[in-house]
Amino acid sequence: MLEQLIHSFYGNCNPIRMYSKEELKKATNDYCWDGMAHRDWNSRLYKGVHEDHGILVKKFEADSSSYMDPLELITNEAAVASNMSKHKNVLKLLGCCLECELPMLVYEFPAKGNLSHHIYGDGQSLQWQIRLKIAIEVADAVAYLHYGMPKMIIHRDIKAGHVFLDQDYVAKLSEFRTSVPIPLGKTHVDVEVITGTHSCLPPEYAISGRTSEKSDVHSFGILLCEIFAGKRWDSLLIWFMENSNKGSSSSYNELEFRQLANLFKTYLEANVLEEENKKQVVECAKLIERCLKTNPDDRPIMTEKDDHSLFPSVAPYEKLKMLSDVP
Repeated sequence: MLEQLIHSFYGNCNPIRMYSKEELKKATNDYCWDGMAHRDWNSRLYKGVHEDHGILVKKFEADSSSYMDPLELITNEAAVASNMSKHKNVLKLLGCCLECELPMLVYEFPAKGNLSHHIYGDGQSLQWQIRLKIAIEVADAVAYLHYGMPKMIIHRDIKAGHVFLDQDYVAKLSEFRTSVPIPLGKTHVDVEVITGTHSCLPPEYAISGRTSEKSDVHSFGILLCEIFAGKRWDSLLIWFMENSNKGSSSSYNELEFRQLANLFKTYLEANVLEEENKKQVVECAKLIERCLKTNPDDRPIMTEKDDHSLFPSVAPYEKLKMLSDVP
């Protein structure tokens, strides 16, 4: 595994610690149910204490229904996470345990848990400015994934369940199992196995498996909707359809995107918004509208730092940073 990990990034991997099976069993109280912090489609995250420091232990499960090799997925996550660990908005990979059938990964402990627990349970529990800060920090992490690595890496599964929060509500992006690199000189890759929640998939990815940086931008747009509204995308989609002039519909792609922005603004004003945030909400709705364009060429890139087009649009990271300074 380590040889694969190092080879993946031409020997540039950051060193990680080796944990024994017994160490992690003791740290997590034998992976007790009460200590499970989060569960995903083929993994469980357990809270633990090791050498007086909180840790998060990720145990993987073999999935007979999956077409993907679990060892390859774990290796991929370790490779990307170890290279991203120096970024303040990425969940830091501390080490791994190779004494099991499937290796376990050990991460820093995010004291405030998973973002989904905050926004789906009670969206009102996070103040607007904290939500805006979280959005900026996730955008920063995704921008680094795209432009701060030896090769552009596409996350492929950006969602609230893959973002954690530390004691100060600093966002920590995680879950790089299905991330894919874009070959130098290319703008996209076509993957055979499509993963993710169907209603949240970028149209071009859902149809053909084509993924690019614009696919992540689309996923980020959906995440913005959920962060600001405090609701799951599926619930918001139902509300949009019921309140649009399209009536009931099978896909939000049938909506006019200006209408989508206006509907989202209306929803926030009715359900979330404080009076002093109105200007920010209008601009956030416009940003979401651009991120969710059906044609990937019409979406912005995550950061303007590498936008060399003649008329660059305001990218999500810079736009959100600007909004944080708007009174």
